Amino acid sequence: MIELSHLNYATIILDISAVILVYGILRQTRIMRKSRLESDSLFFGMLILTVVMALSDIVGYITEDKPGWILINIQIISMTIFYIAFIFLAMRWFDYCTFRFRDKGRVKKIGMQPALIPGVLTFGLIFLNQSTGIIFSVDEVGGYHREALFIPMYIVIVAYLATGFYYIARYRTSDKKVLIPMWLYVMPIVVSSFITFVVGEVSMAALGTAITIAFTHLGTMNEVAEISMKESVQ
Repeated sequence: MIELSHLNYATIILDISAVILVYGILRQTRIMRKSRLESDSLFFGMLILTVVMALSDIVGYITEDKPGWILINIQIISMTIFYIAFIFLAMRWFDYCTFRFRDKGRVKKIGMQPALIPGVLTFGLIFLNQSTGIIFSVDEVGGYHREALFIPMYIVIVAYLATGFYYIARYRTSDKKVLIPMWLYVMPIVVSSFITFVVGEVSMAALGTAITIAFTHLGTMNEVAEISMKESVQ
């Protein structure tokens, strides 16, 4: 029987909370999903990736510090899926913010953009990690270890996320007002990242990411609804 610490239980609860949050958002935005707008498509894609992060994170924490060939390989596979989903989400976030805030929904570029090359290369490194352990490794007793290229991988992720926030900060509504205070967008993912990667005992990556994504998109949709209301009154 697999025994879990109280910190493992805390992580599992937080990841399950992220899944429940995403499920709630998807239930409440059924009409939006039918619109087939590019921004909505990118938004819902990020939510699905958040669920993948949460589920793979749960499996990773359940199998951490558990010896045995099967459990060790399950942990490696689950954490590989987690990082692939996280990088893909960061790239999609960059794409979403570029389209929604920098280009203001005018033109969606199709195909490989030069800015996405670091993300694609990072995907390759994660696949190589399966046999080389250059990003993370799991020892013979199930202990998880960050390796040489772990920080460079997160530099790529942070670069995509930060660029998205930069576009949000520069964005102004139709009446030249700031969308909403930036701290409200940034706070969930900053706090969750600090706890996950600095404190290191509990993972809040999926939950913080889900909240930030929801704040960002629903906040901008509120702006669209407000503009439509003003136009109908006029």
